Amino acid sequence: MTWTPTLFEEPATRATVSIKCGSRSAWLRGYGLRQLLLELDCASMWCPIEHCLTIPVDRVGDLLALLEHRDRRVVELTAVDR
Repeated sequence: MTWTPTLFEEPATRATVSIKCGSRSAWLRGYGLRQLLLELDCASMWCPIEHCLTIPVDRVGDLLALLEHRDRRVVELTAVDR
């Protein structure tokens, strides 16, 4: 029998990702997002106001699929008015 780590036993790689979606941009917080965005070939930039990564809102679906399906990470998705 092999041991497989659970969601809470790998805090660095399985940490929760927070995504706030506005009308045109989405603000991301979480571990390892830069590498995932490079893998998706998604344009991103650092937001100096929110102190987090920002991507176009139309690419959030691609990132969600990668995070939830492949990496099995917990995602908190929030809609905000901006």
